[in-house]
Amino acid sequence: MQVSSRGLRILFNLFLLYISWGSTYICLKLCMHACGPFTLCGVRMLCGGLLLAVLLALSGRWRQPRGADWRHAAWLAVFMVLMASGFLARGQQGISSSTAAIITASTPISMLLAGWLFAGEKRPTLMQCVGLLGGGAGLILLALGRAETQAGTLPAQGDSVAGMIWVFAATWGWVAGTLVSRRFPHASGLSGMQSCALLLICGGLESLLVAACAGEAALLQPGEIGAAELFAFGWLTVGGSIIAYYAYFWLLSHASIATAVSYEYVVPVIGVFLGWHIGGEAVTWRILLTCVLIVGSVFFVMWDKHNK
Repeated sequence: MQVSSRGLRILFNLFLLYISWGSTYICLKLCMHACGPFTLCGVRMLCGGLLLAVLLALSGRWRQPRGADWRHAAWLAVFMVLMASGFLARGQQGISSSTAAIITASTPISMLLAGWLFAGEKRPTLMQCVGLLGGGAGLILLALGRAETQAGTLPAQGDSVAGMIWVFAATWGWVAGTLVSRRFPHASGLSGMQSCALLLICGGLESLLVAACAGEAALLQPGEIGAAELFAFGWLTVGGSIIAYYAYFWLLSHASIATAVSYEYVVPVIGVFLGWHIGGEAVTWRILLTCVLIVGSVFFVMWDKHNK
């Protein structure tokens, strides 16, 4: 059976998306002991945004942004970069990368709940309610078993409950940014990739401002930066930002929505696997059961949504 070139491109971009976002959690963990969380988020997002802007300019696809474009990007970046990525990095100071991957997998469930409560969307259907209950049960199970989820080779430090709260707040940052962008659409005339570059640049600067206010300069440890840390940072900048966003936007334009958002089922599994394989993190029965509960709940939520 032959696969069309379009089908191959879809498969290739899905592979890029799965690997890029699935490896984000372990890469953050590897870099965390060399600098503060908001410093890490700010530098990688700023570098990714500037690199993307340069690539667009070299290819002749860069248009001069207006002041309104920058203001809109700066506003959205508070939620979708500073909170979604900065809070995630902050939370991973206290929990394993596997746990972070599982918590962020609940984002579609939070999106459904927030859309109903705050955006006037339709009440969840019976199947979606099953997904909400299953996702909630998974998060409760994860919290009850927090003592078993501490990292192995890369030990988590600090209060694990606080870490979970930070990561859960990061998911709600992404949800809030999505709802705000829908409620206040901005007709900029810019391409999706250029809008992404502005978002990353603004979010990077905002994260660095928070890092400066939090005194994270004292957390910089250049002596701790080795080959593994440099590779992880490079991959976070190129893979976790440019490649992942490019693949995601391409899939939104050339594949079904259900195909594009399928990363919600795959990314947590990759995150748990890499946390165990590279970070030496414990994979307990609670972790596995929670992963099944949350990913299964996301399936109920998304399947019902795309089959109405």
